[in-house]
Amino acid sequence: MAALARIAPSLPADRLYPRNAAYMARTTLEQTRLTGYQPHNLDTVTTQMMGLLNGHAAVRHRSGVTQETLALFDRAGVHVKEDVRLYESAEEAERHADDLIAEGHKLFWPYPLRERRFPDDAHVVSPSVWKFLNTKQALDWLVPAANLAPRRIARPAELAGSAFERPVFVKVADGVPNGGGFAVRYCADYAGWDGALAWFQARGAEAVVVEEALSVQTCWCAAIAVGVSETTYLGAAEQLFSAPGRQSGSVIDATNLLPPEGATLAVLAGEAARKQGFIGLAGLDIGLTSDARLVVFDPNFRINASTAQVMLHDSAARRGGFSASASVQIVTPVPFSQIFGRLRSPIDDGWFVPTRLVDGALLSTAEGRSMCSGFVLGRNRKSAVSAKGKIERILAG
Repeated sequence: MAALARIAPSLPADRLYPRNAAYMARTTLEQTRLTGYQPHNLDTVTTQMMGLLNGHAAVRHRSGVTQETLALFDRAGVHVKEDVRLYESAEEAERHADDLIAEGHKLFWPYPLRERRFPDDAHVVSPSVWKFLNTKQALDWLVPAANLAPRRIARPAELAGSAFERPVFVKVADGVPNGGGFAVRYCADYAGWDGALAWFQARGAEAVVVEEALSVQTCWCAAIAVGVSETTYLGAAEQLFSAPGRQSGSVIDATNLLPPEGATLAVLAGEAARKQGFIGLAGLDIGLTSDARLVVFDPNFRINASTAQVMLHDSAARRGGFSASASVQIVTPVPFSQIFGRLRSPIDDGWFVPTRLVDGALLSTAEGRSMCSGFVLGRNRKSAVSAKGKIERILAG
């Protein structure tokens, strides 16, 4: 079969980060305690953004950069050409980071690295700026008040015993890194309200946001690239939820795109962050309410779960004549040699694009289970969702 055409990211790597930027994501469970991270996530996160950081240095766990994983990326048209530094232990990852800093590189990451391990000026974005921009309080400064849900910020202890009036979301509001909806609680009644406050108090949250649960038709993660001199809108992925506030995946559907006004809001927030010293990829969670308002719910000034899908969707869709894609993340006990064989046909037919592949046999904390992340494509939303089910069956144990 003829080789597939290369997939071109929506923005080249040299416009995402400075040339001397190096991807170093190996952090600690303490730093990620409000993200729901398990031990294996500390290493699998380092295998994100394959094919999107070409020309940059990257510290990656060896389980995600093997002959077989690279062969599958190449087969799918995802070109990977990095100055990659492979590691097996956390200590080895940090030694690579030390070497990169000595070579003149600056580090970037989805979540802050081990506290005080590296000097502030060794990062593309200082940890203090990152923490401020990713707090819920920052929204008051990033976007107009008209584009925020009614909310208040308070200490959990101050709210304990207060009256429950209407359904709300309770979210962590201080500078502790969070994401994935792990530090979000939907409260539909008194029991949910009391349980949420107790949950945050038990985890030492200094402050929470109590946000009115608006009627939302669709919510997107709007991806932006904040550069030295401007912010570029990259596109948006519609968020899917298994329960209120619990994201279960993403869809890009040509018939249901983020309105242009939403893209303008995302760029506005990016420009405000740029002036504070932020550079790199980010995403804003933006919802369309039933009364046709655009509301920004969360600032995510980091690489997001849907970033790779957004950046590769347009090129992959044009190549195969598709209009919709659905994200996929599968953990499977199938040996990676078999995964390689099972994925060849979906890749060759152009309807599956991998974005992260991890050989579980090479990652002790994975307990032999491999990971396959990416997106499937279809002629429309229905066929993309159907393709998601098909790829899940293909990789079932």
